[in-house]
Amino acid sequence: MEMTAEALVETVERRTARVAVLGQGYIGLPLSLLLASSGYSVVGYDVNKSLVRRLERGDLPIEEKGLSDLLEEAGERYTPTGDPSALEESDVFIVAVPTPRSNGGADLSYVWSALREVAERARPPFGVVVESTLPPGAFRRMIDRSLGGAGLLGRDFLAAYCPERAMPGRLVRELVENPRVIGAYDGKSARMAELLYRSFSKGDITITTPEVAEVVKLVENTFRDVNIALANEVARICDALGVSAREVIEIANKHPRVNLLIPGIGVGGSCLTKDPVFLASSAEEAGYSPKVVESSRVLNEDMPFYALRIILDSLSRTGNGRKRVAVLGVTYKGGVGDHRESPVEPIVRGLLSRGVEVVVYDPRTEETFGGKRAESLEEALNGADLVLIGADHPEFKTREFRRELSRLPRGTVVFDGKWALDPREVEAMGLVYVSVGMIERLNSVLSRESERVQISSL
Repeated sequence: MEMTAEALVETVERRTARVAVLGQGYIGLPLSLLLASSGYSVVGYDVNKSLVRRLERGDLPIEEKGLSDLLEEAGERYTPTGDPSALEESDVFIVAVPTPRSNGGADLSYVWSALREVAERARPPFGVVVESTLPPGAFRRMIDRSLGGAGLLGRDFLAAYCPERAMPGRLVRELVENPRVIGAYDGKSARMAELLYRSFSKGDITITTPEVAEVVKLVENTFRDVNIALANEVARICDALGVSAREVIEIANKHPRVNLLIPGIGVGGSCLTKDPVFLASSAEEAGYSPKVVESSRVLNEDMPFYALRIILDSLSRTGNGRKRVAVLGVTYKGGVGDHRESPVEPIVRGLLSRGVEVVVYDPRTEETFGGKRAESLEEALNGADLVLIGADHPEFKTREFRRELSRLPRGTVVFDGKWALDPREVEAMGLVYVSVGMIERLNSVLSRESERVQISSL
């Protein structure tokens, strides 16, 4: 007797369903291990053969708290593979592949490819869940076109959209604890997906339509992008007015209805830089031009270049000869090794294009964006005319770090791109603290130096 869609849902509930996760990156890998640790037999499929070989050796490609424990707990229930034929015995397929930005919209080629693989390998009845971020309307369109030939929805296959909502650096914790939204075609599809995620998730699960789920995911990250843009705008206003943005934001946030975020050198990562673009482009296709979303993205994308201008201005006042900049941290945020869309990249490349020597030290990644890699903090700081804090890694908040920083020559500029340091501590070392929203400190120091020169010449 052939299995029915109802029976498929029962296998998911009993955790006897065989699950295939297509894509073993930042979301697909921890998701695979969570499902395997929950009792499912999981095939982790990826087209990257070198990645698969690493996983087969038990060598995790990303550093995330709790991930190695999950790998050990999953044991033989997790099988990494690059062989698409290994998908053929699976009952449920989860698509967790990238959807990068392309020409102002979404590049859905990886999702199309994954769904074609499912259509070719799956045997009805089967379930499909897409985790990849999609623009509104894409899920329904892609499922209809790629799986329509597989049979009838609700009878031959089930389909749901469950966008990831986890942040690198806290992936395992957030996959387990964050609330989830499931956009489903029908009740059976919703039930299948809910049972699957309930096997490891402690957060609330909301069932809605695929279109609502698509917009929810984009709005969440757009909210962050817009609020960061407001903080960056405040910082630039304060720079123009010659007041401290740090003091302004600190005092303003004492108001119970104000919660300004921290400004910086820009927004990075694979989500915040693209999701507002997906939302805006979808709105424009529907006939509405979103002003706030688009202007926020423009401002945030300009922040690395604004920071670069401040850095170059600072270097121009440090005397003659070739300048040397120590860049500490190139990842898009602190505590992770992910450098995708890092705002540090255009700063480094901009400095290099102007003949500045750039030395990079990052304990989390080997990426340098063309700069020279330093093997130690001491090596990076040696001979630096300016120090750029590009990522607020925990390693840059230790007593040992402050000790190394204090050995810099008096008057060395420290550009804090993440507001990671205490300006008073830096200045107590005899250094010049500068950041977005606080260039008045540089101007103040230079003004005092100018006064000394004038007095000494009398």
